[in-house]
Amino acid sequence: MEESFVFRLPQEIYFGPGEGRRVGEHLGRFGKRPLVVVGQRFARESGILEDVLGSLARHGLEAVVFSGVPPEPTLEVVDEGIRMAREARCDSVVALGGGSVLDCGKAIAGVLPNGESVVPYFEGAPLARPGLPWIALPTTAGTGSEMTNNAVLTDATRKLKKSLRSPFLVARVAIIDPTFTHSLSPYHTAASGVDALVQAIEAYTSPRANVVTDVLALEAMRLLWEYLPQAVREGENAFFRKQVAKGSMLSAMAFANASSGACHGLAHMVGPEFAIPHGEACGLLLPPVIRFNKEVLKERYRDVALCVGLQGGEREDWGELLARAFEDFVRGVGLRTRLRDFGVPREALGGVVREERIGRSILENPRPMTPEDLRTLLEEVW
Repeated sequence: MEESFVFRLPQEIYFGPGEGRRVGEHLGRFGKRPLVVVGQRFARESGILEDVLGSLARHGLEAVVFSGVPPEPTLEVVDEGIRMAREARCDSVVALGGGSVLDCGKAIAGVLPNGESVVPYFEGAPLARPGLPWIALPTTAGTGSEMTNNAVLTDATRKLKKSLRSPFLVARVAIIDPTFTHSLSPYHTAASGVDALVQAIEAYTSPRANVVTDVLALEAMRLLWEYLPQAVREGENAFFRKQVAKGSMLSAMAFANASSGACHGLAHMVGPEFAIPHGEACGLLLPPVIRFNKEVLKERYRDVALCVGLQGGEREDWGELLARAFEDFVRGVGLRTRLRDFGVPREALGGVVREERIGRSILENPRPMTPEDLRTLLEEVW
């Protein structure tokens, strides 16, 4: 655990039913012409986009809509948004959607005052000045992008998925409105919720964990383990949705200030390579990572297991107990647990692990990982 640490969050965080429909009130304090970034269908078809645009209009704000962000936002899509925002003279950004939309929106906001394209910053150049102020409006309870200072983007040509990081990417305002998740399908509820649960576990077991992130991560695990299966089964239940949204928010606060782990690092490899949705990739990859780390994280995995209600004896193998329980949890919410379930050929696994894909989350794993270790983990979940 870190004894010295920095803790960053959006300047303002609003949580509760109906908060999302106050976005115009909040944005009006620092913007007049926002670029509203949305995905391909959900925000429009659910009526949420109409509500948000209505709120902006009631406060005299002239919104420009940038739609069609795909599930894995590419550098080209971000550059398209930058061009639209610049041509329309936008002075702020509202990102309304899941993690991909939020990542795309924050990248547009961050890069616009700094350059013409996101590419040099994706390759490692630092953002020299603050970006446009932006508001995060998540419509899923899981990715946590509303709290983080990084945007996960994909170079489609190289099938390379990694993070653009900068303190300048943190949202000015994050608004978590549980009612925005009520229209999510059981599948998307499960996939985004499992992502949040993995993030909480990885934050708690991170070498960058601190006393604040520990408290947040443990409560996030408790809420998500208890209420996510119920929200999947009864999506119309407002109480279950609120508890899952709360757990997701706390998880995001934790991992934004600790770090994600090897599970996320591996998910960023297999996701673009085999078109596996991120939440499902995290769900199937966490058990082998737990088994790999269990000798060096015995006490931490025991804490996690006890937090979610597992029981064991004095000589219990807590890592194995947690790995098995997590596999059962993932199956219980209807997600897949093997790479072959996605049509991945076994012989293709050898080419997934490449040096350029091994990022900080893997390099900082509590137990050092070699490329061969990573290939072995992928074999375990084939």
